Amino acid sequence: MQAIHHINELKQAAYSTYPQLSLPKIERLNLNQWQLFDNPENTPEIPSIDQKQGDILICDFQTAIEKYPDLFINYLGQALPLDDSSLSAYHLAHLSQGLFIYVPEGYHHHEKLEWTLDFSKQSHQYLLLVLGKRSQLSYLEKLTNNTPSDFSQSYSLEVILEEGAKLDYQAIDQMKSHASNILTRRSLIKDRAIVNWTIGAFNEGNSLEDFDCKLSGLAAESYLNITAISNLSNHQVIDSKINNWGAHSIGHIKQYGAAIESGRLSMNGIGKIHKNAKLADAQQENRLLMLSDGARGDANPILLIDEFEVTAGHAASIAQVDQEQLWYLMSRGIPLIQAKFLVIRGFLMQSVSQIKDPTIRQLLLDQLDIKLQSLTKEGDHHGPA
Repeated sequence: MQAIHHINELKQAAYSTYPQLSLPKIERLNLNQWQLFDNPENTPEIPSIDQKQGDILICDFQTAIEKYPDLFINYLGQALPLDDSSLSAYHLAHLSQGLFIYVPEGYHHHEKLEWTLDFSKQSHQYLLLVLGKRSQLSYLEKLTNNTPSDFSQSYSLEVILEEGAKLDYQAIDQMKSHASNILTRRSLIKDRAIVNWTIGAFNEGNSLEDFDCKLSGLAAESYLNITAISNLSNHQVIDSKINNWGAHSIGHIKQYGAAIESGRLSMNGIGKIHKNAKLADAQQENRLLMLSDGARGDANPILLIDEFEVTAGHAASIAQVDQEQLWYLMSRGIPLIQAKFLVIRGFLMQSVSQIKDPTIRQLLLDQLDIKLQSLTKEGDHHGPA
């Protein structure tokens, strides 16, 4: 990327670019039907952040441009180019918060770094997270809204792991909008670097979680675990891609979700092994449970293989709640609403129980329970239909 001296130069470049770009192509989703390009032209001033946790740099984009220009400009756009799509460029043009986190080479941060991103007043936020060679970080982020926005909202994440780095990335997504929520996560994983992703997708409104990980390096590894719930009339689309470019690279996708009430949930799991990625491994699992007749769901596993001498596999299932299981629980004196709660919680626990970090595991369980509290109480004292 060319040298820039002020964040407004970056925003102006994005503003000039986005009309010429296309919307991202998402399996089984027509983004033209969503409210996307609707933000006021006047965006709030980007708040200033400049701090350190240990040796980790944490600052806003303008501070990064002024104090660490070579570092910032070198990494910005490596995983999420300016011309990635019309959506990402539009969101950058309307940026209201940009954050740069850099973990220097060889540094191991032994405490979890936690960050909360509030979208109540800052609708479009961007995080550039970079780990230097052989560094390690455990990072937890929470995306929140106090009340639903009337306009579209976006979050863009760009992760770059240098050789031998290791990142444990955990996120609780709870964005709320009457228009749309667009979450774009892009990552570039270099030689022998490892990233573990744990994401809870509990957004409200029309929401797209667009995840794409590029395993560019030799023996690079990426493990993605997503747990999602769509309730009420919310529509969530989870589109997860892992591209194996490096030899001996490993890309695993595991997605478990539930659609309840009139919720809609689509989960695409896409693994691609590119030419010359010999001995690469691509695995994916997509499981979806629908609790009511009004719920809708899709689970779409896609494997693309352009190389020999690789391993790959996928599994997918879509099912309604087992009525016999509900009857059994009710025959033991458990009310219908509690029986539904137990069945769907047990299903999602297959994913949550595999999370090693007890803090994030409990955090996900707490959010699952909050979502499941919205189960309709109609039919509390009657058997399953």
